[in-house]
Amino acid sequence: MSCRVPRYLLSLLSLLIPSLLCNAALAGDQITWGKYNVPPYMILEGTWAHQGIFDQALDVLKAQLPQYEHVELEAPFPRIYSEIKKGSHWCFNGALKTPQRESEGYFSLPSSIFLPLRIIVRRDRLAEFPQRPSLEVLLKDHRLITSVMRDRSYSPTVDRLLKAYPPRENYSEQVEAVGMLLAGRIDFMVELPLLAQDQARVMGHGGELVAIPMQEADEVVFNRVMCAKNEWGRQVVEAVDRVLLSNRGKPFYRRIVEKWHDPESVNEIRGIYDKVFLKLP
Repeated sequence: MSCRVPRYLLSLLSLLIPSLLCNAALAGDQITWGKYNVPPYMILEGTWAHQGIFDQALDVLKAQLPQYEHVELEAPFPRIYSEIKKGSHWCFNGALKTPQRESEGYFSLPSSIFLPLRIIVRRDRLAEFPQRPSLEVLLKDHRLITSVMRDRSYSPTVDRLLKAYPPRENYSEQVEAVGMLLAGRIDFMVELPLLAQDQARVMGHGGELVAIPMQEADEVVFNRVMCAKNEWGRQVVEAVDRVLLSNRGKPFYRRIVEKWHDPESVNEIRGIYDKVFLKLP
């Protein structure tokens, strides 16, 4: 039995099919950049909106990857991580590379720097903690409560300790943990001083938090772009690497990485920028 398609339908299909194919191609070339509010790395609101370190590094990538359509989407980090693991066309600028995550996504060259994590406590409780506490001892002390971000990698040493002594509390965004610490609902947190203190300032509690070096972890770690573990993600990361190789050594990019840090921290960044940051694979 034969079926004849009316000529007007053939004409209509000839018009629609190229359009549909074009839209499909455009959809395939879209990168969804997951973002959440974590000043001063990502600033989504207020006077300094989009002036964070990760924000400005992402602007460089977007400007020099015109072959992609770039969409920034606010979402908690666990959602961002989940989308990347699912193979969605999502990427995140600010991820730490770990052996586990390398099985779940592709990682770019380092795009920025995290100085060592610290134990963060309220200033009025500083006397309750040693001058250089052991994170392991603090985690073992069941009288003390802390909280960690779901799915976050902190550093190799801290990750190992958190796995051995998992805290009872967890959160999706740093503002939750800082608020709990200020309110006395947790006793300490493991965090970047720049992040914790700036968040407290934004919440109207500037100067109320103190950062204490810990015994076990004094690691500088490096943030990267993470994309899905598929052919699309591999191609995006290769393109990102080309942009980073062309720009990370330039003065304007160095200023992005140093932004918001105090003079002592800037000197620390400058000491490792050329020797380590620019040479890491």
